[in-house]
Amino acid sequence: MLKIAAVCGCALVSMVQAQEFPLKPVRFVSSAVGGPVDGVGRFLANGLTERFKQQVISDGRSGANGIIGTDIVAKANPDGYTLLMTTGSFAINPSIYKTLPYDTLRDFTPVSLAATSGGLVLVAHPAVVPRNVRELIEFDHAKPGQLTFGSGGVGNTLHMAGELFNIMAKTKLSHVPYKGSAPALTDVLGGHIALMFPSTVIATPHVKSGRLRAIGFTGLVRSKVLPEVPTIDESGLKGFDVTGWYGLFARAGTPARIVNILQSNVAAVVSAPQAREQLDAWGLSPVGSTPAVFAEFVRREMDKYARIAREANIPKQ
Repeated sequence: MLKIAAVCGCALVSMVQAQEFPLKPVRFVSSAVGGPVDGVGRFLANGLTERFKQQVISDGRSGANGIIGTDIVAKANPDGYTLLMTTGSFAINPSIYKTLPYDTLRDFTPVSLAATSGGLVLVAHPAVVPRNVRELIEFDHAKPGQLTFGSGGVGNTLHMAGELFNIMAKTKLSHVPYKGSAPALTDVLGGHIALMFPSTVIATPHVKSGRLRAIGFTGLVRSKVLPEVPTIDESGLKGFDVTGWYGLFARAGTPARIVNILQSNVAAVVSAPQAREQLDAWGLSPVGSTPAVFAEFVRREMDKYARIAREANIPKQ
């Protein structure tokens, strides 16, 4: 009887603790400082702070294509208080790096796909001669490798979009990796590199101001904020599809009840009318998927980028 009572007592305590989650501040470790993932992370953290009545702190950790921030969460306590806010690089890194300090599938529990961008924007400095996808392909075929494209680093989603373009268009655009998307964008704006595939969040203001020219959109459907820009798919590269996304992960072993509390609140934040309005302005679509649906999405992303890395012959770092 005593053993049964003790077990029941422990179960009751665990249930009460889960019901009261969170009892202290929650930490979002973003896989970059600045840029879209940090911005979306702060946006989501602010919304959860209001709902939880506990502070949710956004802690940006740049480096190694998001690996530094990701590893922090992989080694955190599985209690739901340290979470990873990340994007496509999470699914790309296993195909780019020989070894990782964590196991992508084993060490994390998917919480929710918070939002998607629908795609990235292929932009060029105004001085670049090609004005559309067809002209870009023709220019590169005539002068292979002359045009450069920047990204936030080897294995970044922006990098993989460029590699997929090279594969499908049989071009040889030269990749220039940076330590983050912000410095890459700065060099495109300055005319030091020709092209880039940034998110709509950071590209749209510069396209609308005329400082950058939008050549194509990487999603299968045109962007909500740049509807005049044709998709790369409709421009001749049928099936071209690279979508930016922003998702939340917990440490593996986090109790399912806590994961579900987090997911339901994330879904509530991104679906609120005012939040949807802000996400729309950034060219993002709210999702708030369940952990199971998000887990399947991540597996598909890993498979897709593994194929791109293999066909592009990207050497493992």
